[in-house]
Amino acid sequence: MARVMILGAISLAILFMAATVSSSRFTITIAEEAENPQSPRCQQQFQQAKQLRSCRQILRQRVQSEEGEDQISQREAQKCCKQLERMQDPQCRCEGLSQVVQQEEQSGQIQGRQMQQMVQSAQELPGLCQLTPQRCEIQTRTLF
Repeated sequence: MARVMILGAISLAILFMAATVSSSRFTITIAEEAENPQSPRCQQQFQQAKQLRSCRQILRQRVQSEEGEDQISQREAQKCCKQLERMQDPQCRCEGLSQVVQQEEQSGQIQGRQMQQMVQSAQELPGLCQLTPQRCEIQTRTLF
C-alpha cells in the first residue's frame, strides 16, 4: 500500500512538472510571436526584397547626417524603391519597414531624437517611392 501511495505521489509530481514545462513553452511561443508579428507571407516578401537593405541604409544616412544635409545618392534611393516595389502587398511594405526600424532600435545604436527621425523617414518612404500606401504607421517600443 505504501508503494502505491509513493508511486502515486511521484506520478502526480511528474505530471505537475510536465504541465509546468508545457505552459512555459506556450508562454515563450506567444512572447516570440508578439515580438515578431510579421506574417509568413510578408516575411517571405521581406526576404525576397533583400530585407530592404538599401532602405535601411537610407534611413541610417538620414538620421546620421546633419539636418538639411541629405546626402543620399539617387542610386541608393532607386534601389530602396525597387526593394519596396518587390514587396507586392502594401501591408507587407509597412511591416517590412517596421521590422527594419525595430531591428535598428534593438541594436541600440540609434536612440531618442534620431530614432524619432528614423521612424518619420520610414513612414514616408513608400510615398517618396510613389507606392501605396503613401504613408505607413510605424511604432517603436521606446518613447521619444
